[in-house]
Amino acid sequence: MESITLLEMMKTNCHDNTLKLKADLISNKNKGVIFYKESISKLPLDEPFEFYYNVTNGTITYQNAFPVPVKYFKPWIKSEDKLQHLLPYYQSYYGTDHTPGNQYFQNLSYFKGERFVWFYEH
Repeated sequence: MESITLLEMMKTNCHDNTLKLKADLISNKNKGVIFYKESISKLPLDEPFEFYYNVTNGTITYQNAFPVPVKYFKPWIKSEDKLQHLLPYYQSYYGTDHTPGNQYFQNLSYFKGERFVWFYEH
């Protein structure tokens, strides 16, 4: 996804103050529909961060996170099976046939939201 700042989000006029914006971002992350690594409550307004949305694909600058529907999440999956299990979700989200390699999938962390689990590079 693209880098964005909270200040740029405020300029869209969807929120009338930063507290509401941050509350919405935290709520939507907990639902799993968006993802970001940063602690939004402490993030300066002008600091860029990677912002991911579960239905966005196409022109994505960074490929450091991707969603898996929570009903397909398998926390018990063996390390050697991660590539096979996660690759289709990665390729679907980024619209590519590219395979980043097994090591990429071995080093992923995850954030579990209500609707989606986000796998990301830490």
